[in-house]
Amino acid sequence: MKNFASSLPQFRVGDSYLDSLDLKVSILSRGICVHDEIFEKFEKSCRLSRHPRSCNTMFLGDRLPVYVARTGPESPFHMVVREEKPAILHNNEFVTEVEFAPKPSFYTHKTSGGHLYGEMAILQGWDMLSFSYLWPCALAIAGHPCRFCHCGNATLQAVEAKQWMDFRYKPEEVAEIVRYAVEMEPQVKLLQLTAGSTLDPDSEIDRYVEILKAIDKAVGIEKIPPVIFLTPPKDVRLLDKLFDAGAGKIACDMDIWNETLFNEYCPGKAKYTPRQQHLEALLSIADKHGSGRACSVFVAGLEPVESLLEGFTYLSERGIVPLPSPWMPYGVERGNLPTPPGLDYYRTMRHETAKLYLKHNLAVPGTIGSSVCLSRDIWLRKEILAQP
Repeated sequence: MKNFASSLPQFRVGDSYLDSLDLKVSILSRGICVHDEIFEKFEKSCRLSRHPRSCNTMFLGDRLPVYVARTGPESPFHMVVREEKPAILHNNEFVTEVEFAPKPSFYTHKTSGGHLYGEMAILQGWDMLSFSYLWPCALAIAGHPCRFCHCGNATLQAVEAKQWMDFRYKPEEVAEIVRYAVEMEPQVKLLQLTAGSTLDPDSEIDRYVEILKAIDKAVGIEKIPPVIFLTPPKDVRLLDKLFDAGAGKIACDMDIWNETLFNEYCPGKAKYTPRQQHLEALLSIADKHGSGRACSVFVAGLEPVESLLEGFTYLSERGIVPLPSPWMPYGVERGNLPTPPGLDYYRTMRHETAKLYLKHNLAVPGTIGSSVCLSRDIWLRKEILAQP
């Protein structure tokens, strides 16, 4: 079992010392109670919002981005103002100060269609522009969301409450936001395009192509080649349309490697876009377009670490980039899901993943990393984390 990385920033949490990646996982797994005084002092000057769906991000000492996963006071982690600065406490004991990104003008603007930029996209981490839900998840609407998925479960709850309204943002509106982020917010370096899964992946690809063409017309797709998160089609040849239109990487998220658990936790995918369909799309991209062009997110913590790493090894050997993201249980009400594992699980996972990234020369998209994912964090520190 790989111990914490002593060359990373260390923090005393209770009776233990945690490195920065340990602390990130702990907060993502257990959430954090943000006190009102934080918003009162920092909301006007920092990228910080009380809106429940905002992607607030804090940064630890080595510029490690961490999603401010707000929960109630039941979390052992609390964020308070301490000596005029934001600070994290664990069971009322000081852990560390954190910082926020400066407040941008991004969220004050509207598209030509009247949508606030923040309704359609978020700034995540330090310099990532993410469209996280370009259209609703058909799997959730059909009553089969992935059981761990916050967006899918929110959609299903809205449908059950008869509050759901379909939406599809116009490609031109997406392009307007991308252009602003590239030209007026020059720190944006990575574009992610994500939507709900569909029952018709062929038409989903056509929708994405329209968006890519609009972005190219507005700003030049080469300035910010996107990572597209996609429902895999049955006919893998259709994926060429996306690369021809300027996609940088394509992710077909398997989420779970173990086939039995995939069917259990991803009932909609298992029914409409089975595990093998995801795998065939990823293998085709890597074979035709080269190593590093295909990616897959995995929800680390929902399956034994041995099966997770079996999947990472299989994909890495074939030029497909595994992207581990910690299981975050709060806010998901579709029950009987496991308790997040302890730090030994994540330390083993990051150690072996770092070795795979090095061995197979796999590049993870991004700069300093994502607020919710661990893949870029591991990639940036791979030489440290891969040590015996």
